[in-house]
Amino acid sequence: MTAPTDILVTLSTFGEYSDEPVRLLEASGLSFKINGSGKRMDPADVIREGGSCRGLVAGVEKYSADTLAQLPGLRCISRVGVGVDAIDLAEAKKRGVAVINTPDEPAQAVAELTLGMILGLLRRLPQLTTLTRDRAWKRMPGNLLAGKTVGLVGLGRIGRRVAGLVQAFSARVIAADPFPDQAWAKDHDVELASFDDLLERSDIVSLHASAGSTKVFIGPAQIDRMKPGAFLINMARGDMVDDNALAQALASGRLAGAGLDVFPQEPYTGPLCDQEAVILTPHEATLNHETRVQMEVKATQGLIRFLKGEDGFNRVA
Repeated sequence: MTAPTDILVTLSTFGEYSDEPVRLLEASGLSFKINGSGKRMDPADVIREGGSCRGLVAGVEKYSADTLAQLPGLRCISRVGVGVDAIDLAEAKKRGVAVINTPDEPAQAVAELTLGMILGLLRRLPQLTTLTRDRAWKRMPGNLLAGKTVGLVGLGRIGRRVAGLVQAFSARVIAADPFPDQAWAKDHDVELASFDDLLERSDIVSLHASAGSTKVFIGPAQIDRMKPGAFLINMARGDMVDDNALAQALASGRLAGAGLDVFPQEPYTGPLCDQEAVILTPHEATLNHETRVQMEVKATQGLIRFLKGEDGFNRVA
């Protein structure tokens, strides 16, 4: 009879950029199995490979009530990343399954991509790249970030990093958050505002709200509130933006541009693909060597410590 495995790693790219996460598992004294399929595991794969495991180093695969019921020995899911909305947290709590994540490591990566999108849109890099690649030597005037008002929807770890980056370019920052840290905002020259007020005043609206923290949605009514010629960035959740309404606003010139890393359906093939004034990236804000290694190390360390009854992890449920 095969001995039960303590830890199943579901990520197909685990240890791709550094062997440190694997070395942590090897040194832990716990038994482990790593996804070697080269593809993302679905729930059936997790149940088949990890039916007896006590801990999961998990990606973005879903853990429904039905899936959790078929993992009777599971005691902890350690998410490589921040979002845990793919996990039925109520069912996990009911079954005594802890959920931990790595909230600090992705912040810089997401903030830097946000800044890159803002600068690229202001200087019209998507259009200029297309024109130059097509051998059309045509210059187009852009805009500076300096002096612009950046509205941040969500002032958590990522929103705060973005605030600091755009302020370094002499931009003004206003923010909407359901539970703002008023002392932090005052100390960092960030004006707190309502969501509607932010939409009306911002030259650039950037979404960084967490799932469930507030009812954030950008649809036709919200776009109508935004300043003509404003830009929209979505680095939060794909379902926070009506992509059809956004595509129409871009096509009509109501909005000047948009940058998105998350989409209502992924892989994304919707109407924004046909717009020129957009930067679209395939949900890869944290896909860089440094951040991937940091998240894998932190998730692995956290799970090992949990299973050994130690402290030193971020528990969300």
